[in-house]
Amino acid sequence: MHLTDHLTDVQLNEYLDNETAERAQIELHISSCDECAARLTTLQDLFSEIESLPELALSRNFAAPFTRTSSLPAQLPRWLTLTATLQAALALVAIMVAAPFIANLLPSIEAPSFTDFFVQIQSQWTAWLDILSQLQMPTLPEIPVVELSSLVITLTLAGVSMLWLVGNGLLLRNQIK
Repeated sequence: MHLTDHLTDVQLNEYLDNETAERAQIELHISSCDECAARLTTLQDLFSEIESLPELALSRNFAAPFTRTSSLPAQLPRWLTLTATLQAALALVAIMVAAPFIANLLPSIEAPSFTDFFVQIQSQWTAWLDILSQLQMPTLPEIPVVELSSLVITLTLAGVSMLWLVGNGLLLRNQIK
């Protein structure tokens, strides 16, 4: 820091907070620079005015919208717990009653062997692959090539750019006011 340079606001704030390593240089500069000394006095007056302000209570709690509120009660109501338990017990009884009837139906259902099941899956797979191999992409009609000169392209781009600028200008004109 040269004596001809003025102190920055950061340097003055660090000096007031006793957070600077160049305290002696700042004091030397303040003693020789009336402008920096005036700025330091203004900052000191501002800080003392801020510290003299009374403590005010907030008119409302600003943390309330951000705190988590539990939407469910800590414990479910007793009637709901009893209802769920009764439903589970009734389902268990229904399964126990239905089990013998379902067991009688099972022998009449014949399950295919693993090899039959595998052969069916393999035949379905090969049929699907045959269908896919016969698929053909549709042919697209040929698009005619239009020859445009560079002058036409340049004028078209200039016109489109002007329309874009005018349109954006009209859109933004109301927002600037």
